[in-house]
Amino acid sequence: MKTVIYITKNKVWVGEIFFEWDGQDLDRVLIEVKKQVKISEARVVLGNDLSIVVAIRAGDVLINRENVLNLVRSWMPFPIDNDCFDWKEMEIAYKEKWLQVIAVEKEFLEKLSLAVKKSGVRVEMVTAIGVVLGAKTQGRESPVVVKWDDKEKLSVLAVNGLVDQVTSDINDEDMMTYAKQKWGLAVNPEEIVFKGREFDLIRSVMSEKTKGDDELVLNLPILKDVTEKKEKLAEGSVLDFEGEKDVVETVKKKTSKLWVYLLMLFLALVAGALTMYKTGIFEQVWPKDNEVAEVTPAPTLTPEITPEPTPSDLTMYSVQVLNGSGVTGEAARIREVLLGFGFDNVDVGNFEATTEGQILTRGDLPKDVMTFAQESVSDYIIGDPILLADDVDYDLVIILGTGRNL
Repeated sequence: MKTVIYITKNKVWVGEIFFEWDGQDLDRVLIEVKKQVKISEARVVLGNDLSIVVAIRAGDVLINRENVLNLVRSWMPFPIDNDCFDWKEMEIAYKEKWLQVIAVEKEFLEKLSLAVKKSGVRVEMVTAIGVVLGAKTQGRESPVVVKWDDKEKLSVLAVNGLVDQVTSDINDEDMMTYAKQKWGLAVNPEEIVFKGREFDLIRSVMSEKTKGDDELVLNLPILKDVTEKKEKLAEGSVLDFEGEKDVVETVKKKTSKLWVYLLMLFLALVAGALTMYKTGIFEQVWPKDNEVAEVTPAPTLTPEITPEPTPSDLTMYSVQVLNGSGVTGEAARIREVLLGFGFDNVDVGNFEATTEGQILTRGDLPKDVMTFAQESVSDYIIGDPILLADDVDYDLVIILGTGRNL
């Protein structure tokens, strides 16, 4: 049977059936899922607590996987590499190209891959719930808030299938305020509300493409070369699945043999001690009270210090600050902040009035350089990063808008 497996940090769902898990034994859970539900193939949907969904405006630059990875690294709450992310190019309006990116932590992806390998379930797709819900906005060129209250309680802000925000901890008022500021709306965005089974998760996931060019399909990989990490069986641990009785019996047998070996070792030590006492070896090893044993001082160990990563030389990067805030002198003010950080090649200029600011950057920009740029405009509302075109003479372009963080 082919179906959809939905995974959060503490539950694994198959339809309306769920299995508890502790974040460690995903392989055991999938084995039990396969046994009880009789599945052979599946598509996996990751809950919002396991996946990150990001939207990035593409700009006029040639996009490839390496450039996207370099760009999104600085926007992720955890380290990612080529294995644990995927991207898709989307056009939400005429010639307005964006990149949709999904990512997971490498450790979880390894657990999932090992569980798939051990359970024998064939997985042809791994995606994020935010992307699945955001697909319900396809065809709508204005932002829409999709609300879902079932396996998780989520709010998704999306436009024409592109997911901008997925959250479970923001109230309606804050979401609407964010949507209006981010997308320049005069009124609150439309809402689509799904409760319980009103949203057909299986049909929605099964309609997604799983194969095609990298920029056309979102599908996180199942790792092929993944091995099980050896873990010790904790004393008194509870085993939940059939077949694990044998493990307990084996542990008991090994424990019994261990006590026998320890007893034999103890008797041997006692016998050896008596022999040493009778032959006077003790007096040779431990001198009498009036004799002073020569003690050789232990060598002093020098702790090994791991050097801190070398910070980037900010003088090597050129920056342009463009003022679209409508407030005279703002670009010059931000220039002074950047000079204070250590940049020394900062130009200023004007830009057409805009609500939301932007940071445009080269794909290979170091993370600490981007961090300084973000800190310089921390009181502004700044949108998702955009890749600079190849013919731009700057490494960073900062556009100031009218929107401010409260």
